[in-house]
Amino acid sequence: MRILFAAILLTCLPATAFAQEKPVFAGPYAGPEAGVVIHGLTLDNGNGDNDMTYRTTGLAGGGFAGWMAPMGKRLRLGGEVAVHGGGGTARSQQVFAYAEQKATWGYSLTARAGYVLGRDTMIVAEAGYGGYRFDTRLSSNVLSDGSLDETSGLVAGLGIEQRLNRNLSLRVRGQAGESHGRIMVGLPIRF
Repeated sequence: MRILFAAILLTCLPATAFAQEKPVFAGPYAGPEAGVVIHGLTLDNGNGDNDMTYRTTGLAGGGFAGWMAPMGKRLRLGGEVAVHGGGGTARSQQVFAYAEQKATWGYSLTARAGYVLGRDTMIVAEAGYGGYRFDTRLSSNVLSDGSLDETSGLVAGLGIEQRLNRNLSLRVRGQAGESHGRIMVGLPIRF
């Protein structure tokens, strides 16, 4: 009789009483993101003065995956990798010679630190390494050393993430490198 009573008691108690709740914004995640890529090219006129810089923005999309670990009640530390495709075309305005730089795809690998505000919002800072690949077209009068085709180096960014439900969030982040930047809106899905 005691065993039957114990079995009934265990089946009637909610399962959440025995399970510990997972901290918010913790664990592995992945998702899509879309936004704009900002980049440009600088043409050297040969004497170091009056170099011409041409900037553009263009739509881009891609995905990301990462992991955040809780380091206390509010602090989250982790890392993320992101890949993007697309962007705009920067074109010089010279009459007899031109240069075009079209963004094709980019990447970033960053360490991230987040601070949870309240229950459903987290602000994030990130730093790491990233780059962008470009298709460069030059007229016959403009010489290229290949330096316009790819940029890579240190990147840094800031963002904010708002939970929509237990596993889905909406985030906005900006990230900048030496010669390009991104402003992206994403949907992190936590597992």
